Amino acid sequence: MLKPADPRLIYSKRKAITALFSHMVWLEREGRQHMFDMFFHVARASDRSGFMWHCTEPLLSAFLDEETPIFQKRTMILVSPHIPWWQLKNGDLIQLWARAISAVPYADDIGQSVVDALLQIACWEPRPIPPDLWQWLNMRPSLPPVCTGRFWGSHKPVFKMVQALEDVETLTSYLLLIWSEWDFLMPEGFDEMCVSIREDFSGERMGYHRKDLLQRLDRILGELGLGLEHIRRYKPGLEEDGFLRRQHQYGQLKEILSEVDREATDALTRESLSSGIYFNLTISCG
Repeated sequence: MLKPADPRLIYSKRKAITALFSHMVWLEREGRQHMFDMFFHVARASDRSGFMWHCTEPLLSAFLDEETPIFQKRTMILVSPHIPWWQLKNGDLIQLWARAISAVPYADDIGQSVVDALLQIACWEPRPIPPDLWQWLNMRPSLPPVCTGRFWGSHKPVFKMVQALEDVETLTSYLLLIWSEWDFLMPEGFDEMCVSIREDFSGERMGYHRKDLLQRLDRILGELGLGLEHIRRYKPGLEEDGFLRRQHQYGQLKEILSEVDREATDALTRESLSSGIYFNLTISCG
């Protein structure tokens, strides 16, 4: 047995483990869930992206085929965050994955896996992501502390893809999912987020979205305020500079967002006062 404290050793055994994957799927069909649960435990404990061996690509394609049973499709969706998408050569695999998603009933673990994999695919896939896939962000599933998609999803190209949708609801959901005490933000992605707050979330009509984002930042900063050892529960290798980077980034995001919110509130107050003065003058002149 491999200890969770040995992520590099676990990752080095991924070929042998994923070679047994098809057998695990059939055991799951027979109700022997423990083997499949063990696979997930080992994949997460490796703390690396692309745990599944890329040579299993034909197997992945077969299990995502439209003719396969729903339970197989569901299984493939659940493991999709552990697929090395950047190494796969079958350009149709993402489309097969997207069609499988539409065929499987929604559940929390499905939503979590779809969002995790989607953010990874968006980072590595040069072709446009089908717009309807981005709607999964609006499910806002709770992502785990160790989440490859959340980490890679903060890259600038992924942010720009979401922003290009011109849908503030989806952009808000994206930020709520990406922002986390468990990960820092990629520098260029972080810079784009700072600009976006002023451009996409200013004005009275964005108040509802700003409220959600401020609440998220307050929670993150509260967790970070508990100290480095608190975050090391799930990030044991985290160094102090990484911890301080989180505090700086989320503190700056809150500062900018709070400023934008105050400006919107002040503008609304001035507008109300102006309307009141105009109304009073109209009455008095009448």
